[in-house]
Amino acid sequence: MEADSVRIGVVGRCQMLRRVVFSLVVLMLPLAALPSLAQTTTPKPPKTIFRDWNGELVSNNEFVDIRMANFGEKDRTVVKTLEDGTIEFNLPRIPQEGTRPPQFAVTTVDGKAVSLDSLKGKVVVLNFWFIACAYCRALQPKLNSFKAKFGDDENLVFLAISPDSTTELKKYLAKERFDYLQVGDAEPLLAKFQFTGYPKNIVLNKQGEIVYWRSTLHAWDKFESVVRAEIAK
Repeated sequence: MEADSVRIGVVGRCQMLRRVVFSLVVLMLPLAALPSLAQTTTPKPPKTIFRDWNGELVSNNEFVDIRMANFGEKDRTVVKTLEDGTIEFNLPRIPQEGTRPPQFAVTTVDGKAVSLDSLKGKVVVLNFWFIACAYCRALQPKLNSFKAKFGDDENLVFLAISPDSTTELKKYLAKERFDYLQVGDAEPLLAKFQFTGYPKNIVLNKQGEIVYWRSTLHAWDKFESVVRAEIAK
């Protein structure tokens, strides 16, 4: 009889313990849902878009290249917050585009005479650089690959112009590959372009007008599309 009483007492305590545990689980369920609730109610960061001076959307890479086209000069980018919270960057026109470069007549390190007049009717890709410019040098393997995409197109000329002496350029090019036609001793010519900072990557159309002016190159797809579009005209 006494054993039965003990057994009943143990069973009673077990049942009570189950009820307590069940109650605690029920109470904990809403708390467990709170983190996920917090995640769904956390506001998303605002969307950011970039537009050029024509109001056309551009990629983040192209935004960087346009904004850095004349680094060192005052940044005239206009930033707006739209009604839906979107942050919109509006880029100013690159002043060199749509203008004509200064007349020039130069001789490459290989002795080939090149002038702006002789290049009319061709699309010209220019690169301004100098040997001590680390970014200029780092860009050259990519510029070589870029040039290779166009093969031996007779309507396209790749020309690199440097203030370094022809002698220094020849020494450098004997060790390092840079597939553009090379012009040295060009400091007087480069000064006529009136730009700040190296490098510069420029495209002239068949009429000799500047249609593309950049310093950094992140949007290689844009660079290529400009060159191909001008060749096709």
